[in-house]
Amino acid sequence: MSSAPRVLVDERERPSGVPALLRKLGLRVEFRMLEVGDYVVSSRCAAERKSWMDFVRSLCSGRLFDQAQRLCETFEHPILIVEGDPSSILERLGSPRAFWGALVSITIEHGVSPFFTANPQQTADLIYTLARHWAAARDRGPIIPRRLRARSVEEVQLMMVSSLPGVGPKLADRILRRFGTVRRAFNASVAELVRVDGVGRVK
Repeated sequence: MSSAPRVLVDERERPSGVPALLRKLGLRVEFRMLEVGDYVVSSRCAAERKSWMDFVRSLCSGRLFDQAQRLCETFEHPILIVEGDPSSILERLGSPRAFWGALVSITIEHGVSPFFTANPQQTADLIYTLARHWAAARDRGPIIPRRLRARSVEEVQLMMVSSLPGVGPKLADRILRRFGTVRRAFNASVAELVRVDGVGRVK
């Protein structure tokens, strides 16, 4: 068993059932309180796991983009795993373009690779495959590297707002100047948003 690949798992992932499934698959699971990611499979790769409901909540609050930023600042190959049935959840977004816009942002702007699984067993199979891949590549094993240079708060705020569908950097800057924070911008009403130059009612 000592030659089996090792994976670092965030303590808060215990209730998900995924760590127990990883052990059944033969991985050595070590629990830690991780600041970035939920599963660290190598010195270069870590995954954040979210249920569909958590994905939607994180998207609406803006937390999704902050987590994606921290992942890509810390690991060369960051991964997002979204687990569960999307059919009922997507309806709650109001517009599917918000979902596609979030995926485009975390993939292109942040370099995070998204994967979709139906249940904890599929999630465990994916993480197991990742761990075996990096072990075969003779990676030095799962460690928590020093984070790369963190961007300023202003840069992260600008990136979060500009990742929304139809909003570029210049418009994002005007929105932030108007509302001051990402939270206030995301919670703004239509009447408040249309007062920003470049935001019409259709947008």
